[in-house]
Amino acid sequence: MIDVTCIGDINVDIVTSKIGDVPPRDSQILVEDMGLSSGGCCANFSKALSRLGAEVRFIGRVGDDLFGDFVRQSMEGIDLRLSVGGKTGITVAIAFDVDSRSFITFPGSNSELSFGDIDLDLIEGRCLHVASFFLQGLREKTKELIDFAHSRDMFVSFDTGWDPRGWSGEDKKIVEDVLGGVDVFFPNLAEGEAITGSGDKKTICDELLDLGTRIVALKCGKDGSFIATKDDYFFVPAFKVDAVDTTGAGDVFDAGLIYGYLEGWDLEKVGRFASAAAALSTRGRGSGNYPVRVEVEQLMSELNP
Repeated sequence: MIDVTCIGDINVDIVTSKIGDVPPRDSQILVEDMGLSSGGCCANFSKALSRLGAEVRFIGRVGDDLFGDFVRQSMEGIDLRLSVGGKTGITVAIAFDVDSRSFITFPGSNSELSFGDIDLDLIEGRCLHVASFFLQGLREKTKELIDFAHSRDMFVSFDTGWDPRGWSGEDKKIVEDVLGGVDVFFPNLAEGEAITGSGDKKTICDELLDLGTRIVALKCGKDGSFIATKDDYFFVPAFKVDAVDTTGAGDVFDAGLIYGYLEGWDLEKVGRFASAAAALSTRGRGSGNYPVRVEVEQLMSELNP
């Protein structure tokens, strides 16, 4: 039985080991390692949630190519419902010594994902998760998907991701309309600032809640996270681990929080579980290092963040 249906982006990630800086033009540098992994915010979320123990369905779009075959094989254990078109998306993820990252992305078939690709009967379970709003082709149709999920008594989680073209006024308006039907919203700090215009974390959460979302989980990377409802607001510190690659850690945080929410835990425990899961995901490169539940619980028992 499906617990969570996920709709959004899926691609391959080409992930580098850490470098000091990008090479200047017309030059070359060597890296210690480089790996290939399934990627995309929604695919990362799906894979992380499945590893934790939930039954997950993923709806997306890939190409009829080698990379499409690769991501199918990399998403073992997930009920994949993939339409085919264009080329499979690709992201080159560059990791830096200062624990920051840069991405070069070809959205490929993700940008072709449309409302017509989705069989609404496949949206089932307790939760619908929609991610990478700006990299897939649903945009204005996202609200229809949310309304349909609510008609099936599902709760909805949403992660916009960053708009690489810059947040236009139209983008903000569409997101604001969508948030009126969202139960759990996962912005990072930069996205929260782009939507609200505020740099204050409490103000960001308050303004997002005023737009209609019931729970805001504001991700601040190594500085932890803030979880807010109309009645509560608290800080969740980050767990300290020796990070190799932070690519996808925010998606794993999302998955950890939704997993705990499905388990019926209180929000403070849910937040700590999500933080621990995200920390453990950084131990290696790519999505193959996502933790299982017992690993997360072990870290929570051994360390206070």
